[in-house]
Amino acid sequence: MDTAIVQALRIAEDHQANITFISVLKSVRSWLTTFRDKEELAKEIGVIEEKKRALVESRIRSLAPSLRVNIVVSSGINFIEIIKHAIDNQHDLVVKCAEDMDWIDRMLGSEDMHLLRKCPCPVLMLKPDQKDSFRRLLATVDVNNKFDELDEGQVQDELNQQVLEYSATLAIPELSEMHIGSSWEAYAEDFLRHGGFSSTPEEKVDRYVEQERRDCTSKLQMLVRKMDEMLGKETVQYLQPRSHLIKGQASREIPLMVENYDIDLIIMGTVGRVGIPGLIIGNTAESILEQTKCSILAIKPEGFKTPVKG
Repeated sequence: MDTAIVQALRIAEDHQANITFISVLKSVRSWLTTFRDKEELAKEIGVIEEKKRALVESRIRSLAPSLRVNIVVSSGINFIEIIKHAIDNQHDLVVKCAEDMDWIDRMLGSEDMHLLRKCPCPVLMLKPDQKDSFRRLLATVDVNNKFDELDEGQVQDELNQQVLEYSATLAIPELSEMHIGSSWEAYAEDFLRHGGFSSTPEEKVDRYVEQERRDCTSKLQMLVRKMDEMLGKETVQYLQPRSHLIKGQASREIPLMVENYDIDLIIMGTVGRVGIPGLIIGNTAESILEQTKCSILAIKPEGFKTPVKG
């Protein structure tokens, strides 16, 4: 609990934001209701909620004595109650500590994945032993041509900009080291080079692959220039972000970047199909999430529709 509280307090202080703490109690199993009438059960749940509220308030007071505490305690399914509250109160960010899943060698449990998939606002999922500040951030952007919605890639472009903006916003107050990472591939290169039915000359394939590399490099440079315009050159020069463009599949290369550069926090956009409730995280993003053991900030594009109703 302390990990999420400390990080939420720090972010709220850095950005002069209001903060609400929510604790969700699991719903009472239906068979228990047979031994109590509704009035008795409601009274008992009320007592439990008040005890939980007092416990949370006590812990927060020990960490931030002067803070005006806004605490919500509810009963139900954890991720659903969190999302409903985020929708109803138009929150800008959800901060949660990940379930401790080291015993099966992955950090994210099913509740966490549901929250990342379905929460409409950005979700900061912290690893259980996350320190107070992030030393190194990795902003992941997609510069390939293979993702192309009906809007000719506008969704991806806007999401890339959001990723960079959030990354800079988190990096500046803590003087964090900022990395910008992406991977690139030349579509069907293996088939063109090694396919049994391909007769494309090797030199032509080389030219095609080199042009794809140049295009992706140009897109990454353009994103950095846009970040200059959005944040101001002085801010970007202050951050001195390091860019990495690696050939290969993002599902493999991004987790390797996290490991190679000792990243504390990865910021990523999660794109599936905009406008279809719940279908937001594609196979690549889910693969990265399952392999990554650092903290994660997952951002949704404009137009995302959650299946959870507020």
